[in-house]
Amino acid sequence: MTMPPPSDRTELRDVPYAFRYRLPEEFVTVEDPATVEGWAEALAELMPGAGTLERAQSAEKMRRSLPLFLERGDTLVDVAMCLGAERVRSEDKLSYGLLVVSVRPSDHGERLLTAEGIYRAKERLFFAGEPEVEELDFALGKGVRGRQDMLLATKLPNGPGVMSASLRTVELRTADQVPEGAGSSRTQKIPMAVLQLIVPAPGDYCAYVTIATPSVYLLDSYSERLAHIGRTFTFDTQTAVKAASGHRTAQAAVRAPHGDGA
Repeated sequence: MTMPPPSDRTELRDVPYAFRYRLPEEFVTVEDPATVEGWAEALAELMPGAGTLERAQSAEKMRRSLPLFLERGDTLVDVAMCLGAERVRSEDKLSYGLLVVSVRPSDHGERLLTAEGIYRAKERLFFAGEPEVEELDFALGKGVRGRQDMLLATKLPNGPGVMSASLRTVELRTADQVPEGAGSSRTQKIPMAVLQLIVPAPGDYCAYVTIATPSVYLLDSYSERLAHIGRTFTFDTQTAVKAASGHRTAQAAVRAPHGDGA
């Protein structure tokens, strides 16, 4: 898939939501993902030794990659990043992850049936035509695994969910400047692991937590990070309050219908 430029971004909707979750402490929240400055502020914490130009260039790339993880009708809730090194077989490897939390409207009823429908739709998308898949049976999830994809129906503390992990090659379209100053573009193919947790809400929406990482050798590590978020995910079924952002290790994501709130 090819990433559209910012001017071609999908129009997003503003869907009321009320839920809370806890991010792993290595993630730094991007407070203003619509601007390069917002990304650069987060990168200043993650890359304190980098120069201003290097951070600005990285920030622009990150900002342009965001539309890859949003669909039409999404409400963007949260964006966070982690960047560092992790030990892989006695060697330090780059660990970079982009986390996106969004909300999508869903005209569903019973949450378990909704989760079942999401699971079946992803199963057809991932494994149609694949000759052999491996059955998975864990204490808190059951599903299947193929050559590039894994899919689980999970039991979260706050209800049913669907978790997936996929390995893909992604085409990123980037803007380059030629010497004369005219704009040009090129595509770059990179391996990418995309992990996603979908949680049907008590209301008419589903919450999506997506983690994308080019550090495909750390798939297990990022799967555990996503599982951590799922274990701390709770819906607020009381009176909704205005949107509030919390500490990145005690994240709040709440927005009242029509902007009302306490």
